[in-house]
Amino acid sequence: MSVLANHTVWNGRCFGGRGIRSLLLSGTVLALCACAVSPDPFTDQEKKLRIAEDRALMFNDVEPATGPIGLEEAMARAVKYNLDHRVELLNSVVSTNQLELAHYDMLPKLAATAGFNARNNDMASTSTTILSHINSSEAAISQERRVQSAQIQLSWNVLDFGVSYIRAKQMADKALMADEQRRKVVQNIIQDVRYSYWRAVAAEHLLARLEPLTKRTEAALGDARRLEGSRVREPMADLQYQRALLATLERLKALRRDLVAAKAQMAALMSLPPGSDFQLVMPKGESDTPIPKISANLPEMEEVALANRPELAQAAYQARISRSETYRILLEMLPGFNLGISGNFDSNKYTVNHAWASYGVNMAWNLLTLASTPERLDVAHSDQKMLEMKRAALSMAVMAQVNVGALRFDQAQDEYATASDQADVEHRIFDQTYAAGRSRQVGELSVIQAEADDVFSTLRKDTAYANLQNAYGAMLVSLGADPMPDVISDYKLPTLTQAIHSNLVNWADGTALRHVLASLNSGSPAQAPSPAQAPSAAAAAPAPEAPKAPEPAATVEAPKVAEPVKTAEAPKAPEARTVTPTPKASDPVKVAAVQKTPELSKPEPPAGLDDQVAKAARDVGNFLFHAVTENSHMVPMDQDPMHHGS
Repeated sequence: MSVLANHTVWNGRCFGGRGIRSLLLSGTVLALCACAVSPDPFTDQEKKLRIAEDRALMFNDVEPATGPIGLEEAMARAVKYNLDHRVELLNSVVSTNQLELAHYDMLPKLAATAGFNARNNDMASTSTTILSHINSSEAAISQERRVQSAQIQLSWNVLDFGVSYIRAKQMADKALMADEQRRKVVQNIIQDVRYSYWRAVAAEHLLARLEPLTKRTEAALGDARRLEGSRVREPMADLQYQRALLATLERLKALRRDLVAAKAQMAALMSLPPGSDFQLVMPKGESDTPIPKISANLPEMEEVALANRPELAQAAYQARISRSETYRILLEMLPGFNLGISGNFDSNKYTVNHAWASYGVNMAWNLLTLASTPERLDVAHSDQKMLEMKRAALSMAVMAQVNVGALRFDQAQDEYATASDQADVEHRIFDQTYAAGRSRQVGELSVIQAEADDVFSTLRKDTAYANLQNAYGAMLVSLGADPMPDVISDYKLPTLTQAIHSNLVNWADGTALRHVLASLNSGSPAQAPSPAQAPSAAAAAPAPEAPKAPEPAATVEAPKVAEPVKTAEAPKAPEARTVTPTPKASDPVKVAAVQKTPELSKPEPPAGLDDQVAKAARDVGNFLFHAVTENSHMVPMDQDPMHHGS
């Protein structure tokens, strides 16, 4: 330490001892501070501040419910205010910003540097001749003790440009994948809202009858216990009477437990504060609870699902990213050319020219990359085969989901019809029992049990209708049906409500489904909104009306084998046989699907390495030419038909 201090003092003759001591003191303080870091938990005040910030994020922008909320408005509120959807919206925005940021990686590098160098003595040097090895008699100085320098340099690496271009392509596909994930979240939210809404309607309908009935049952139970204490009747008769009342009371309390949470779940989906007092639009008759229908047969629904499902679009974009990775591997095996030009300045008084310009071309080639390229290409090709097989398996799962959803929808219709008939019978029995109770023909227990059975049968009917709506919503999710159009004028609640209502009507009457089929058959698929536009994009021109699909024959024909939908660049998959009679357009879907177990063929081995490299060299040449000449917008490398809306 003393040696260092003496050296510092000696250096102080050049730099100033006070400055050196200050520098050493500052460095010592910083080193001690770096060693003094300790855990710093949040204080109670910071926790309270965080809670207030979270509550503001959750509820500040939510419009309060000023009137009864219908199904479409509940869906609109969930789409606008649900936190899961808002997270996916921000994720889509982040992906779009990352894509915009990736554009700058393709630009040349422009770097500006400036510096100051100083030393405590002169940089003197001597020289020795080559032939006679005679040293110069006196040392020469070629640089000042203090030198200022500056440089501005523009450089562009052609290889880095190609790699950055491919990465920007991949970021574009990732942005589209984020938008497909947003679509999936919206579809699931709408499905949850549909089911929760009808359960909440059933709860609000029955709780009004449940409270008085529970109080009557508890009063009758108290009378029975007092009657038992007076020993007017046989003890066994009193005990059996109490057992029947307790069983009824237990059923009523269990029913209330299931119903009270329905409205709270509905409020959570709409991001209303817990305990908010809001009303639902109550159905007034059969016209307010229509039986949903699906006006399409199974082959058509399978084709629409394979074109519309966001999971399949995500898998297709992921496969395209993997194909782009092959181009990147091939580019990295090429030499890199660096083009550079710079302007320089040096304050050294011994130089003749203090400012000058320089330019040049450099080439760098990592020869070891050539050795690893075959293995890297094999990994990339294997990854592509795996992704293609995953997409085929996902397509099979989507087709199975459509078939299972159709069967469940048909079963839900039958269950609702049975529950409606049972509720009608139980209600008439209660009317008869109530009239008999008023005329003293039956006791209070019979009236209470008849009313309880009437309440339970009404609940079963409402629950069956909620399950029917849930099965219908599951069918729409299996088809990839978007609850909102691709383009809306604004993001206000009334506009969203009207847009969702119109879109649901289009899917209910088959207009949207026929439009998708017409787009597929015409070869001009509807374009999906870009992540930058979704969901409040600018208004676009309306799509032409699709031709009306012909009605199937009314008579049941022989079973037909549905042809599988062909997807671009997918491995050859076995046929999926769906045996179904031809239904009427107005009838509910009734299907008996028989899936034949597929036999997966072994993937063919890749072509020879020489053929791959020759073909890859041609592809890379064409790719570089198009990459340099095309505009700055991200155009997909391959026109893959498996994109959103196709």
